[in-house]
Amino acid sequence: MNRSTELDVKVKFGLKSFITVVAILLGALIAVGVLTYVVPAGRYTIYTTDISKADLPFYQYTTDESLDKQIVIDSYRELTDAENSSRLPVIRWFTSPVEALILGSNSANMLMIIALLLVLGGTFKVLEESGGLVSLVRVIMVKLHSKRFIAIWMITAVIMLLSAVFGLQEQLLILYPVFAMLCTALNWSRFTAISLILISSGVGFTTAITNPLTIGTASIAAGVSVADGMLFRCIIFLVMYVITSMFLTFLAKHDEKQITDKFDIQGFAMVSAEEHTEDIRKAKMIVALFSLALLSVIIATAIEALRSLAMVFMAVAFIVGTVIIGRILLGSYKRLGKSFVKGVKDVLPSIAIIMIAFGITYIAAEGNILHTIFHYFYNSVTNVSPYIAVVILYVFVLIIEFFIPSASAKAVLIIPMLTLAPIEGISKTVIILTYLFADGYTNVLYPTCGTLLVGLGLANVSFAEWFKKTIVFQLILFAVSLAFLMLAVFIGL
Repeated sequence: MNRSTELDVKVKFGLKSFITVVAILLGALIAVGVLTYVVPAGRYTIYTTDISKADLPFYQYTTDESLDKQIVIDSYRELTDAENSSRLPVIRWFTSPVEALILGSNSANMLMIIALLLVLGGTFKVLEESGGLVSLVRVIMVKLHSKRFIAIWMITAVIMLLSAVFGLQEQLLILYPVFAMLCTALNWSRFTAISLILISSGVGFTTAITNPLTIGTASIAAGVSVADGMLFRCIIFLVMYVITSMFLTFLAKHDEKQITDKFDIQGFAMVSAEEHTEDIRKAKMIVALFSLALLSVIIATAIEALRSLAMVFMAVAFIVGTVIIGRILLGSYKRLGKSFVKGVKDVLPSIAIIMIAFGITYIAAEGNILHTIFHYFYNSVTNVSPYIAVVILYVFVLIIEFFIPSASAKAVLIIPMLTLAPIEGISKTVIILTYLFADGYTNVLYPTCGTLLVGLGLANVSFAEWFKKTIVFQLILFAVSLAFLMLAVFIGL
């Protein structure tokens, strides 16, 4: 028995998913708060070109890429209680999300992410109620159905390249409503729809080719060229692309076996010539909107002075495009406004999720425990085999990733430390590669990653379900990336 030919795919947070995500984040927040009382507070001396910012905790200026930072590797010392007065008392653990928004060094980034998500929510409600999304999916379905698995490989390639070359990740969540409708029409689940975005972008972000947020920032911090090791990274990209495409294809095929109440694909795609012409008109407008938004991000990312404003450019592009398209398709600004506000309300829970995730980072920074963690791990890699050392470094960055999801912030902290204190048998290129792997793959695993949690919330997928269905894939990625690191050390990359 076939399901209806009417697509009803809403972009909003499910209550159960929201509660689960918030509970996980609050658990992580409390755990990090406890760590600030267990792990000794410590600090390295960090000198910058700005003398007024010398010997400050890294998070107070780590996002300022104009500063030339130098770390005195033998300067680590534990802080006294008086020096560590910024450690948050228990009551302030729960106010840390608000403090991070108002006082945190990443507050501007938080506001940009929140604003972009609210704009996207409004935009997609307008496109949904105007029938534009359905028209776009119907046009795609006419050409796609018999080649649906080939389409997965094509979609994966495009998303991975956007992430690996330009560093796009959370910005690609704009594609979810289209993928959700498309997957529903193909009898695939919402889990597969959000996986196409989160997994493809996460792996692409990790296997960076010219990603300015990871390989670009790390190379500058280490004093090497982005081109160093690029051929090796391209080989890694191709291997990971094949593994990722195979996994996503497996998810889609599994859905087709599990779903018994099939969507009536033929009935959905069967329209009159006039309706097909109207579908094409609407689809062209939406494709133009997406293209304008992505182009604005790509251009902003490519220009260093505008890089931090990439999400602002995308939000502006969407607002302008939505006003134009919404007015044409809905017929009045009043209907456009009502539809946009409804969409904003649907994604409001994302604000709480993002604030709590940033609150975790804020607690760790205020507690001054990150330099101490580095100190412990750096001492553990001295006088050991480079193969063992690279594994230890991998684990170290995995731990830091939990506290600092921001790729560029980690690069500024970690890379100068590691490259200014050389480890025998491990080159700067291998250190950067280790950082790339540990930073990126966890973006689709750790509950402190805002992009992952917002994506799961939009798809109404619980973190527990996500973990259960992707953990084997995650372990495969870990094993393959570790093998590439061993190979890099072996060949003396």
